[in-house]
Amino acid sequence: MSAPAPSVPSAPEVRGRLDLADVQAVKALVDETTAADGTAPLSEHVLLHLAAGGDADTRNLLLRDGGRVVAYAHLDVTDAVEGSSAELVVAPGSRGRGYGRAFVESLLEQSPDGRLRLWAHGDLPAAGRLATSLGFRRSRVLFQMRRPLTGEPFPEVRLPDGVAVRTFEVGRDEQAWTDLNNRAFADHPDQGGWSLEEVALREREPWFDPKGFFLAERGGRLVGSHWTKVHGGHGSHDHDRTEPAHPDSDHHDHPPIGEVYIVAVDPSEQGRGLGPALTLLGLHSLRSRGLDSVLLYVDESNAAAVRVYERLGFTRHAVDVMYTRG
Repeated sequence: MSAPAPSVPSAPEVRGRLDLADVQAVKALVDETTAADGTAPLSEHVLLHLAAGGDADTRNLLLRDGGRVVAYAHLDVTDAVEGSSAELVVAPGSRGRGYGRAFVESLLEQSPDGRLRLWAHGDLPAAGRLATSLGFRRSRVLFQMRRPLTGEPFPEVRLPDGVAVRTFEVGRDEQAWTDLNNRAFADHPDQGGWSLEEVALREREPWFDPKGFFLAERGGRLVGSHWTKVHGGHGSHDHDRTEPAHPDSDHHDHPPIGEVYIVAVDPSEQGRGLGPALTLLGLHSLRSRGLDSVLLYVDESNAAAVRVYERLGFTRHAVDVMYTRG
C-alpha cells in the first residue's frame, strides 16, 4: 500500500485583533515552540502587544488543525519606508507539512507592495532554507551576547564630569526618557520612534523595576540611561527579541538572568564614555541582585558597540536573522 499523499495546507485565517481565547492559544504555541527549539520564536515587542489582542493596524494570521492553533504569524504593514515585517511560528509537531511556506506566501500577498522583512529567531537552519527557497536574502543579523556576573570584581564606574545618576521615577520620567530614547536611536529600525505607550506597556510587566532603571543627567537634563531587566523568577510572561536559551518571555525553565536591556546616550554626549559607564553601572546593579549571568542584544553591523561589549567580557551566544524580499 502506498503512503498517503501529503495534505495541501489550507490558507491561514487573516485577523485584526485577536480575542482572549486566541491570544491564549498563541501564547501556548509560543511556549511549546520555545521549549522545543531553545529559543523564543517571537520578539518581545510582538508578545507585549499580543497580550491585548495585537495592534489595530497590524494583522494576525492563524492556522488551526482540529481546532488547535498550530501556526501563527504577526504582520506589520505600517512601515512604508522599510516595508512590511513579519514573525512566524509553527508548532514542532506540525512541521514538514508546508505550513511555513504557506504562511510566508500569505504574508507576501498581504504586504501592500510585495516587500517583506522576515525575522528568524535563533538562526535555525530550517528557517534559512525556507527563506532562501522563497527568494529572500539575509539582510540583518542581531547578536545575543552573554557574560558571567560572578568572578572577579567589575571596574569602578567613572562617569563623565558633570554627570549625575539617579533611578527612574514612575509618573515623572516617562516623557523625558522617551524623548531621549528617540534622539539616541533616531536611525534605529526597532528602537527609534517610540511612543509613551511603549513605556507604559513595559511598566505593566512583572519584570519592570524602576530601581534597575538608571538615568544620567547633566544640569538637570536627561542625557543617558541604562534600563536593566531580569528574565525569570516572576512567574509570567514579558518576548522577546526579543527575550529559554534565547529569552524573550518571562516564562523560563532556568535561573534568573539579567539583561542590558536599553542603553541610550544623547547624541550630544556620545564619545565621552557615558555609554560604557552606564553599562558598567547596570552590571554592578545586576550582580548586587545575586544574578549569575547577563545578556544583551546588539546588531552585528554595530562593530563599535560589539567591541565595547567584548571589552566588558561579553561573548556571542545566539543569533537572530532578518531575511528580506523585494
